[in-house]
Amino acid sequence: MGSTPLVPELDVNAPARPPRPRGPRIKHHRRLPSAARYTLAFAALVVLTILVQIAVHMARTDPRDARAITERELRVNTLEPGERVVRMVSVFKRPAIDYFRATRGLLVLTNKRLLYLGLEPRDLLAAPDLPPTFEERDFPLDTLVHVSSGRTFFGIAKALVIQTPTETLRLGVPSGVWPKANLMIVAMDVRHDKALALSAQQRAFLAKAEAERRAAELDRKKAKYYTVRRGDALGSIATIWNTTPDRLRAWNKLPDNRIRVGQTLMVKPAT
Repeated sequence: MGSTPLVPELDVNAPARPPRPRGPRIKHHRRLPSAARYTLAFAALVVLTILVQIAVHMARTDPRDARAITERELRVNTLEPGERVVRMVSVFKRPAIDYFRATRGLLVLTNKRLLYLGLEPRDLLAAPDLPPTFEERDFPLDTLVHVSSGRTFFGIAKALVIQTPTETLRLGVPSGVWPKANLMIVAMDVRHDKALALSAQQRAFLAKAEAERRAAELDRKKAKYYTVRRGDALGSIATIWNTTPDRLRAWNKLPDNRIRVGQTLMVKPAT
């Protein structure tokens, strides 16, 4: 007979063995798809390009004293004889397609017009000694031009907004000169109100002149009469009214040239 294997007895009073420590779990990171990686790389390239453009712009265009150059151009070549400056505010204009290359200049209120004169930024590849170029816009001081406060493109800075029936021009204003911009708005409002009052006066004058013209035209078309005075003769009356005795006799149904004092004669028929 075979022997039965011996099974060791378990000691229920023996202390339990501590569990084996497990090793750290290895996390598997999912790799980004190729399209996402290319998109992030392109976005980084765009940001880098913008930063480089800002740096080049600051190095090539900002050192020029735009206000001094623009003000000299205003005094020497822009103002007309007898034109004087009433208000002047430093402004800038940033086009959406080239936001970081601002056109800096002046918004000037004179006794004749509202004028914007901007110093255009130099070409990044142009020679530094090239003469400056300017953008000039002028607006009449009438009821069709209105200036108000607003915001620039993207709403980053305060702006002066010039509105006409055909366009709207937004000019950014540095924060330090905004009080002058407020004075410009007030001055334009005063001139706008004066222009409205003057326009109303002109309309009233034209209406009165037209009424007088129509009244004169109606009076000219009416028949004219003359009262015979002592010493008058039919021939002399015809000479005064640029007609003939025959016409006077026909208009007044006279049998001959005899007339009497106080008699009323038609000297011009109605037309």
